[in-house]
Amino acid sequence: MEKEEPNTYIPPDGGFKAWLCVAGSFLLQFASFGYVNACGIFQFYYAEEMLSYKSSSSLAWITTLQIFLLFFFGPVVGMLIDAIGPRPILIPFSTLCVFAIFMLSLCKNYWQVMLAQGVAFGFGTSGVSMPAMVLVSQWFSTKKGLAVGIVSAGSSFGGIIFPIMVPRLIARHGFPAAVRWTGLLVGICLLLANLACSSPFPPKGFQKKESAGLKGFKSLPWAAFTLGCFFVIWGLFAPLNYLPLMAAQKGMSMALAQYTISITNAGSFFGRILPGWMSDRIGQFNMMFVVSILSGASLIAFWLPLELHPSNAGIIVFAAFYGFVSGGFVSLGPPCVVSLAEGRVEEIGVKLGGFCLAIALGSLTGLPIEGAIKDREGDKFIGLMIFAGVVMCLGGFLVGVARVLKGGFRLTAKV
Repeated sequence: MEKEEPNTYIPPDGGFKAWLCVAGSFLLQFASFGYVNACGIFQFYYAEEMLSYKSSSSLAWITTLQIFLLFFFGPVVGMLIDAIGPRPILIPFSTLCVFAIFMLSLCKNYWQVMLAQGVAFGFGTSGVSMPAMVLVSQWFSTKKGLAVGIVSAGSSFGGIIFPIMVPRLIARHGFPAAVRWTGLLVGICLLLANLACSSPFPPKGFQKKESAGLKGFKSLPWAAFTLGCFFVIWGLFAPLNYLPLMAAQKGMSMALAQYTISITNAGSFFGRILPGWMSDRIGQFNMMFVVSILSGASLIAFWLPLELHPSNAGIIVFAAFYGFVSGGFVSLGPPCVVSLAEGRVEEIGVKLGGFCLAIALGSLTGLPIEGAIKDREGDKFIGLMIFAGVVMCLGGFLVGVARVLKGGFRLTAKV
């Protein structure tokens, strides 16, 4: 009986504490993944000012290391939350995030930035961003798509605020003071989030669980979906990292070019919520296939022509559209993986862990590859755009294969 008890917990699916946790989890995402989503503004500043002696590929490792650590340690953090509860995880990792930002304000060399922003902040976000998604999933069942979408939108909101905040503060007070002000904002948000977030279930302790072992990997739909997401992630962050630099080189004013990241994340804010809400009605895999294909196709059909025939209006419209469709991909991934377990609770951890590892590896290698392509082309972005667009379309196709393997060829089926 004791062994089955954890499986009998039923999410409350609403109530004051549930929605308070949604608000707190929104702040967790804002202060962690939202800061990472401002990568383009840091890449722009490093490339033009502070670390201009470094190649695009070298600078890209700062961003990719953050994303890699976030996803790589995510499954471990999720298991620890189940075992000991959220607070013992959130407090030390929140402290590490704030500490890392204040250390970044003291950095002057590439290796210092890599340690502070890449390693320390990246590791800190793994214990802040993942709990946000885990906790909100514990509170909701039928409204999970909407709740997860709202929480996921917190990272997009951070990607709106920080790219506006940082350049203005740098212009007025310099880089060290600007970073410290962002550290203060992150610290306040994380403090409020720690007070608001809780779990509806008691900690389970470090009890031995039934595991699916390698059986969890022996699933064609899961394999196709995970491989597809790996390819999508390979290209997903290319516009976030390089759009401001590309816009400035094509004649857009520095001030407006820096806002392209905020515009992208503004589109992503709605892209996290609306596709999540729609997935509760038409199916998670159906929605995931649509946003994956549109994300990749927009790089080839929309971004690439702007390299050849640039216009400020076109760049702004692309930024908003790409943010919307790519935001849906980010919020729908974990719920799709959970559904692939088909109710077999013992397989969820294995499948989710393998998925996070694939995302981590894709995040780690994607931007440096694209940076190396750009370094070979000088001021041009054509090769980078083609590579990112093609691999994302390939990933979207594999997501479609997973959808067919799971739910068949009937287009109207809710999968």
